[in-house]
Amino acid sequence: MKLIIFESVPSGFLDLLPNELFKVLPGPSLIRFQGEEDAPLFLATLLHGNEPTGIQAIQKLIKKYQSEGKSLPRRLDVFVGNVEAAKSNERRFSDQPDFNRVWNGGSLPEHNLAREVKAFVKKSGTFASVDIHNTSGKNPHYSCVNRLEAPFVNLAHLFSQTLVYFTRPKEVLSNAMSEFCPSITIESGQPGDAYGVQHVYEFLEKCLHLKQVPPNWNGKEDLYVYHTIARILVPPDSRIGFDEDSRDKDFCFISDIDQQNFSELPANSLIGWRYNPAMKLSVIDEEDKEVEARFIEYQDTEIRLKRAVVPSMFSTNTRIVHQDCLGYLMERFVFDPPPS
Repeated sequence: MKLIIFESVPSGFLDLLPNELFKVLPGPSLIRFQGEEDAPLFLATLLHGNEPTGIQAIQKLIKKYQSEGKSLPRRLDVFVGNVEAAKSNERRFSDQPDFNRVWNGGSLPEHNLAREVKAFVKKSGTFASVDIHNTSGKNPHYSCVNRLEAPFVNLAHLFSQTLVYFTRPKEVLSNAMSEFCPSITIESGQPGDAYGVQHVYEFLEKCLHLKQVPPNWNGKEDLYVYHTIARILVPPDSRIGFDEDSRDKDFCFISDIDQQNFSELPANSLIGWRYNPAMKLSVIDEEDKEVEARFIEYQDTEIRLKRAVVPSMFSTNTRIVHQDCLGYLMERFVFDPPPS
C-alpha cells in the first residue's frame, strides 16, 4: 500500500459525497492545496470511513476560496484515509486495521503507509496537524491532545472549551504528528449534523489565518479539561445489546448509555447487565494494564461502577463497540498552566 500524492485537487473531488470519493481517489491519498504561507496545515480525515464531517468541511472551505477567486492563506495538505470503507459507510472492514491505530510502527501495509505519511509531514515543515473525527455516540464537540504544552492546548482551544488529554492508545495519528508540530484531534459530533460541518469549517478558517500557533500560555480559565484514565472493551466473541430485556445476549447496557457521555456518574451507577457469568468486561488503563477490578462490580446480573467517572465516546453501535470499545472513562483534570 503506497501513499498516493496529488499536487492539485483531483477533478470532481470537491463535489463528491464522502462515500463516492473512490471514484477519484484509488486509495489513501494526500492532496496538496497551494497557499500563501509555505508551512502547510496538515489535515487528516476519513481515518474512519463512516465519519464524513472532515471531508465536507474541507470541501466547503476550498469552494469558498475558489468562488472568491482567492488563494488559501496557507498551504494545506489533506490526508484522506480509508476511502474503501467510506464507500460502504463503515468505520473499517473486518480485514483492515483501524486507520487511527497504525501510527506507532508495525508490519502491515497500513503501517508502511503511516510511515510514508509521517516522513512526508516531517519533510514538509508542517505548521500544525489536525485529525478530524465524528463520534458514534452523543458527545459534545471537543478537542483532544496528547501533550499538555502551550501550543497544543492553544490550538485545541480554538475549536472547543472542552479538552480531553490522553496518552493511550498511543498508536493514534495525533500522537505521531506531535513529534513534528502542534497536533490535535477534534471530535465534531455525530455524522450528518450540519452544525458539525459548519463548526469544523470555521475552525479551519481560524487555523489558516494563524501566523503561528500561540507558543505561550494565555488565559485558559474557561477550559474544561478531562483526563482519559481507561477504556472498556467487550470480549471479541460476546453478544451485546442495549436493552435490559435482551437476556439472550452476554451483555446488555443501558439503552441511553451514550447520553451519559461527559456527565459525572457516581460510584454504584448501573451501566448494564451481564447474563453470561463466564464472561467479563475488560478495562484497560493508560499503562495498557488490565484494571477491570478497580472500575467494575458485578452484583447478580447488574454491572455497576465501583468509582465515580466521567464517560466519553460510549456508543450504542454494536459493530463499533466490537471494532473499538464500549467507551472511555475520564476524570476531571486540574489544569493550572503557568503564567505567561
